[in-house]
Amino acid sequence: MPFEFLGILTRFFDFLWSSFLLLAPMLLLGLFLSGLIHVFISRQAILRWLRDDSLKCVATSSAIGVPVPLCSCSVVPVVAEMRKKGASRSSCMSFLITAPETGADSILVTNAFFGFVVAIVRPVISFITAVVAGIFCIGLIRDDRDEAAASDPDHCHNCAHDHGSHQALIADRDDCYVSPSQLKGLVVNWLQEIAGRSSSGEVPTDGRDLDFKKLVEHVFRYGFIEIADDILFALLVGVALGGVLFLAIPSDLMANEYARWLSYPVMVLIGIPLYICASASTPIAAALVAKGVSPGAALIFLMTGPATNTGTIAIIVSQFGSRFASIYVASVIAVTVVLGIAIDALLLAAGLTISANLDASHAPAIQFLQWGSAVALIALIVWRFRAGALRSGYEDMLLNMRFRSSTGDRCGDT
Repeated sequence: MPFEFLGILTRFFDFLWSSFLLLAPMLLLGLFLSGLIHVFISRQAILRWLRDDSLKCVATSSAIGVPVPLCSCSVVPVVAEMRKKGASRSSCMSFLITAPETGADSILVTNAFFGFVVAIVRPVISFITAVVAGIFCIGLIRDDRDEAAASDPDHCHNCAHDHGSHQALIADRDDCYVSPSQLKGLVVNWLQEIAGRSSSGEVPTDGRDLDFKKLVEHVFRYGFIEIADDILFALLVGVALGGVLFLAIPSDLMANEYARWLSYPVMVLIGIPLYICASASTPIAAALVAKGVSPGAALIFLMTGPATNTGTIAIIVSQFGSRFASIYVASVIAVTVVLGIAIDALLLAAGLTISANLDASHAPAIQFLQWGSAVALIALIVWRFRAGALRSGYEDMLLNMRFRSSTGDRCGDT
């Protein structure tokens, strides 16, 4: 019995480490991108493109997310910053779906494993799923938003910097946006300073007490301190829960021929809780197809696996509320299952088959990147937890799990 428990514990920690290897590079990239968005995309631009709860904004957000190479964890801090900039929740939900489900890299990988047709169909299905989810978000959360807006018209504006330790980049300015002309001036002045030139030739930057070094520090501080403090605890909780579910799901669940008709819900049960990026899910789906799983069922895994996992769901609940997370997960499941069954029916009626190429390789450079990123992420977690993110994250998650649906006191519920 002790040895059996030790084996279970070993597999559990193996899952945690594998998850860190997969999510670390993209999560760190997402934190960095959130800092860039915070500084280089103005609130006015977000309000102009994605402000409204409309089909146009939902479709625009879905299309923008298709080529973006973000995983389901790295997209959350990016969307959190989009929300703080004024994007509607329906637009945020659509971007949350298409960005992790597809990407330039995963589309190319899909082409390598399944061919050109599937590589085109995959982003199309992702786009449809995101638009449908955005429409449901508009219809089901509108009343809460209007009620919150009526009680506090400046609510979303006031929580644009919903970080207790936020430091404005430019004094007397709520939006930390830096225009291209300002950036050019900062870079030129920085290069002149390095070259040892006189300060008399400085290029105007239209920002008091602002220099390039301060700008870079602000990008990293916002992404790797303020946003990281918001999500790291929820991420760990979700990854740990994913490990428990991973051990609880039997590995031979699809071996029984009588379970073949259950392949659709099985793919949902496997894909929803586990963390896997869009590119990494592709060879797994190819292996499933090669072992007899229908292309439609494999498609469900391709869509649900990258779009959802327990870590992402936990963070979404913390940042946007339980109702938003419920619509998000339910839409992904419902639309992908319907489309998966439809694709199988179409292939059967047309007498067509989809083959998979399983000749994949693992590049040492990618493994080095994953290990380095995992170590860096662990260091970031330890650093931020020692700074108080552990306690604040725990308290924030409890508060949101218990009271968010009734209070609506955070920016995600506006």
